[in-house]
Amino acid sequence: ATTSSAAAFLPKFRRLTPLPFNRMSSSSQIAAILESPSAERNKGPIYDMVLGSKVFPTLMENNDNKKIRVLELAAGCGVHSTYFASTALADGMSIEWHPSDPDLEARLSIDARVERDNLANSIRPANGWILGKAGGTACNDGHRDKGDAGANNSGVGGIEADYSQYHNYFDLVTCINMIHIAPWEATIGLMECAGKTLRKGGMLLCYGPYKIGGTAVESNLNFDRSLKSRDSRWGVRNLEDVIEVAKKEGITFDSYIEMPANNLSVLFRKD
Repeated sequence: ATTSSAAAFLPKFRRLTPLPFNRMSSSSQIAAILESPSAERNKGPIYDMVLGSKVFPTLMENNDNKKIRVLELAAGCGVHSTYFASTALADGMSIEWHPSDPDLEARLSIDARVERDNLANSIRPANGWILGKAGGTACNDGHRDKGDAGANNSGVGGIEADYSQYHNYFDLVTCINMIHIAPWEATIGLMECAGKTLRKGGMLLCYGPYKIGGTAVESNLNFDRSLKSRDSRWGVRNLEDVIEVAKKEGITFDSYIEMPANNLSVLFRKD
């Protein structure tokens, strides 16, 4: 992997009414759990190459609480939530994980996975924050014809979220495979949320395909055309544009790490 440097509307956050988290029977758990082949493929590389080797050690150096508080936006069906939290716990870290996704079925799946894996002491019940007007979910990773979960779900309803209790609270915000499969307003909303909820020195991780200087490898350019054919508001974003939006919210680009399948893990810091 290579680490490199990259070259006035603010939507409100909305949140679906929190769901009561009742203990599920085994059959209910199985019925609620959704699958994401893409999340299964990338969970190991993201943890090994980014979270476990760089992000978590960096955060622990400047953490008086000795507990890492994570907000996972566009959490999808919970593959990342449970894998990242359980692996961090196995590595001896103390974790407080807050998954969030506007898709109702995704949140039910997250909570079912947490219950199944006995992680309720470390992973909070999923909330339904919507980023921007249309929200953003990583549940299907944009592949509506590839068998990923949530193909017909987009997140409905919602009220304006009150996250004042989380101002300057989180050490890390993650957003994996959302920016390219959501309207641009969702990226603006992501950065607004991160700017308010990250503590000073906290980090933001955005994972997915990007263009740099307006171009990318051929496979990502083809992917960009495919996404836009499905929804004209979607598309592989210019990294420079994402960095500029982050800067407006007091979040500074740090570096990116080249990942498998022509993806990038882009790291930012809260000023």
